[in-house]
Amino acid sequence: MECMINKIDLFRKFFQINKASKYFVAASGGLDSMVLIHLMISEKLPIHLLHVNYNLRGNDSFLDAELISNFCKNNSIPLTTKNVELKLHLEKNGGNLQNEARKVRYSFFNEIQSKTKDSKVVIAHHQDDQIETFWIQLLRDAGISGLAGMKEVNEIFLRPLLHFTKHELKSYAQLHSIKWREDASNSKNDYLRNRLRNEIIPSLSSKIPTLNNSILCLQQIFQSQISDDDEMLEILKRKIQNEQKIDFEDLRRLNSIQTIELFKKLSVPIFVYKELNKLIEAQKGAKILWNNNQNCLIKEVNYLSLSINKKELNEMPQLIITITDSLPSTFNKSTYYFDAKNVKGKIQVRFWQKGDRLQPIGLNGSKLVSDILTDAKVANNERNEQFVLFDEEKILACHGHSIDKRALATKQSISIFRVELKIDKNSSYSRP
Repeated sequence: MECMINKIDLFRKFFQINKASKYFVAASGGLDSMVLIHLMISEKLPIHLLHVNYNLRGNDSFLDAELISNFCKNNSIPLTTKNVELKLHLEKNGGNLQNEARKVRYSFFNEIQSKTKDSKVVIAHHQDDQIETFWIQLLRDAGISGLAGMKEVNEIFLRPLLHFTKHELKSYAQLHSIKWREDASNSKNDYLRNRLRNEIIPSLSSKIPTLNNSILCLQQIFQSQISDDDEMLEILKRKIQNEQKIDFEDLRRLNSIQTIELFKKLSVPIFVYKELNKLIEAQKGAKILWNNNQNCLIKEVNYLSLSINKKELNEMPQLIITITDSLPSTFNKSTYYFDAKNVKGKIQVRFWQKGDRLQPIGLNGSKLVSDILTDAKVANNERNEQFVLFDEEKILACHGHSIDKRALATKQSISIFRVELKIDKNSSYSRP
């Protein structure tokens, strides 16, 4: 009990340090989020709940949403919900269910939070989640940044329960008669995280009781190291990309963990790192190839020549695609709304090409993208960097200038793809 009192005191101090005008709390209806909400109410913090219904579990999904809705009504707490037909989204765009659900969830959180100045999003990840994350990242050959786990504070996201175990949260819920919903899918071992949670970690912990504490200590060390290393590695990454080589002198200044993180930033796979010493000791001209022989490191006298397919070095801007059932009251030039039934296959982004055309709003027939750019008086040096969105059969939009009317969502649309084009101003996108 004393341990729990100390952790609640840490929880209180956490919010004294991380103040916000409003806290948007991710509320699934499960044990973790319901305890988080109870703790925040106890501290009289200004909260607003966010709930995503993926409609994946039939009546159970409805009951989750109902629990949250009734709780908010009974406690006069504002609530914003998002209904998503995730199966339809996966059918249209493909992808892993858990990954796509995460994208939908965090896109929703970002969208709501951005409308309230000085607000934060609070998520109920706890200590057991942190340990599971360590094992998942380890099995994926992650570097130190993956093994370090989740941060308590990561930009707009707060995770104040990382010191609490699942057992402690359950004891707290029972003590305070908190109602929550059990997700039956958590007991199934269909996913790696569930197998770790239900079988592997309990088995290891029973044999090595100190294991979890050792992992948590290691994660703290990693997080401290990451903070110190990140800025230095970013500078070195830009130098390597500009010069297309890795100086031996630079490598000698790095320890093994820093070298792995540098390679991650350069999109060089882990197996290359494992062969690095052999390459350095080899004769001039020796090389390591990957990505179907498109990328390579070549041994020179004082450096390694780095050759990476330009399509990898100059990645396309990120597309964030979510499903909604309504249009916003205001629009912006970086976000598009397409009627899902009029989109064929996966939505993608690329540079425009000669012959690209679409059917603009207010025009009978189609128009060349080149003519759209000319009419918009886009400078010659900027035309080459123009992006288009497209599906399997047509151009959907000429970014910032025109959208194809055939795919345009309307108030009558039942299912709508919300597509946000995230252009990193610090990146240089160029044609291969």
